[in-house]
Formats: sequence, structure tokens, C-alpha cells
Amino acid sequence: MAKPPARKGDEILDAFPFLSAVPQKARDELLARSVRKSLSHKQVLLTGGADCRYLPLVLEGTLRIYKTSEGGKELTLYRIDRGESCVLSATCILNTDAFPATVEAEGQTEIVLVPSELLSRWVDEYPEWRHFVFRIYARRLEMMMTVVEEVAFRHVDDRIAAYLASAAGGKAGIVLGTHQKIASEVGTSREVVSRILRDFETSGLVATERGRIRVLQPRSIAARASPAQDS
Repeated sequence: MAKPPARKGDEILDAFPFLSAVPQKARDELLARSVRKSLSHKQVLLTGGADCRYLPLVLEGTLRIYKTSEGGKELTLYRIDRGESCVLSATCILNTDAFPATVEAEGQTEIVLVPSELLSRWVDEYPEWRHFVFRIYARRLEMMMTVVEEVAFRHVDDRIAAYLASAAGGKAGIVLGTHQKIASEVGTSREVVSRILRDFETSGLVATERGRIRVLQPRSIAARASPAQDS
């Protein structure tokens, strides 16, 4: 016998178990007024300057939050996965500001959109929601501080080496991804990534192919990935 599809309420509680401690009245309101949305790969949910009308809760998949420069260069700020939400959306809702970045799906992604009015009221009324918002603030602040440190204090070639070492798991192997994707991850341009990868290839550290990079000397790449020391 086929398994019946999960109900919306069951899916939300499974991904966000803290809601089980929220009064039933609030859970009923959440189910009645929230909107479930399916996003395909690279589909944009929110762009810079937009009004924050909803708080996204991720049921499945991943949302990437990034900034784009005037020249079109992308910098990934953070990602949110199942059971997480977007701290920038929460901030914009609570401060009634415009959204400062772009949100897009990575792969097929299922989300629930909670109306901004509910979040603003629930943070005041229910400690469970208040603690949830504080937790995502703490997590994302730590991640964004790491991004700032990476961009401000490490050379681009170090950052690319660190990305390759992490993606390859510290071993010889293949890292899937275009030069543009790597550029978005480390906060530089595709041209800079291509140039540095050519330098790595000339040194015998990697072999580049279309859509992937083969790490040939993982120890040397890991050494390049070490943070630069202050002089």
C-alpha cells in the first residue's frame, strides 16, 4: 500500500521541532496563513531591495544567500538547509527594512513562507519563536564573520586552495563546479579563478577539465590553504 503524503503540519513540525512547544493556537494560525512553495534549481526567491513579506522556513533542500557587485561578481554569504531560516529576512521584517541580498534555490527546494506580520507578533508573544530567531542570529553571525575574515585576511589563491581542499575532502579527487561557481564561493571574479587555477595546473597541483577540477597533490593544496600569517 502506498504511503500517504505527509500533511503540511507534520512536515513543518518534523523540520522545526521547536514548534511542538508553541501553543496550539499559534500552530493553527501558522498552518492557516503560511504558504508552501516549491523552488527549482537556481530559482530566485528574493532580490536585493525587495520588501520582506515572508520568513522562509526550509523543509527540504537549500537556499543560498549572496551579494552581487556592480560588476556582476557574486559572494556567498551563507546557506540555509532543512530546519533553518534566513536571518536577513528576519532582520528586515523586524526592522521593516528592504532585503539587502539575493536568495536562490540550490537544487529542488521546498519551503514554507510565514507572513511577516505573524513573525513580528510571535516574537513578542511566544518565547519559543523568540529563541528560534536568536539562534539563527547567532549561527549566521558566526558564519558571516568567517566570510569577512576569509575575504579580508586571506589571499585569493589561499581561499581557492581552501575551497578545493574542503571540496575534495583533503584527498586526491575530483571537485565538481565551474570557475564561476568557485568565484561565487570565494568572493572574486571568474577571470581571477581561471588565472589562479592555471597557475596551480602549471605547478602540477591540479588538472582542470570542463566543469571539474582534479586535485593531484592534496597535501600541497592543503598547505596553500593555510591562513596567511600576519607580518
